[in-house]
Amino acid sequence: MEQEKRMAGDYEVYQALPIGRVEVVLGIDITNTEKPYLVCYCSQNNLFGIDQYYGAEGYEDYLVAMQEFTKLLQWEIEKLQTERATITEPMPPIQPDQCLPIKSDDDLGGRIVVTRLDWLRPEFRTADHQLIWVTGGFGASGNSRGRAVYAETLYSGDEYRYNREDLMGFLKPEHTPTWAAEKLAQRQAEQAPSKPRPRGEAR
Repeated sequence: MEQEKRMAGDYEVYQALPIGRVEVVLGIDITNTEKPYLVCYCSQNNLFGIDQYYGAEGYEDYLVAMQEFTKLLQWEIEKLQTERATITEPMPPIQPDQCLPIKSDDDLGGRIVVTRLDWLRPEFRTADHQLIWVTGGFGASGNSRGRAVYAETLYSGDEYRYNREDLMGFLKPEHTPTWAAEKLAQRQAEQAPSKPRPRGEAR
């Protein structure tokens, strides 16, 4: 069976390199006589995990398109380098033996879990991207037929969609980094219900 072509609009995806939180895409449409080459970004971080193309520009010349393609790649690399430079704590990757397994009946909502290293892109295989706070999704419920799990990274608060099988386990308490304990305490304090004001207290 012939593999379905990946398309960005009318352009067949010729090159797609994942870098950071996006893919940089080069597309070709041989029927387009004016601008047969397309360069754009693609992201799958949405409710359904489908391709979303944006920032598209068409080009008449292949080499010019490739120059733009490599320029976008370089921009993404520089953004990642800048991001890494702001992290002062060591972030060694979390390994399977540092985790307790997730059982099928475990409810993940409101808990800290660890993503599998092989699910993350190589540039994100560090603890700050592995530790996530689960906020919802059908896959977060125990014994659910759903797979989708929505969560925020504990370190940065960035929101992502995962599948339940992308999660490695619960981090064992003895392996919890200091920064993670501080972030968790901060998050729990923010979500704690405010105490009711005593009756008659001045406003």
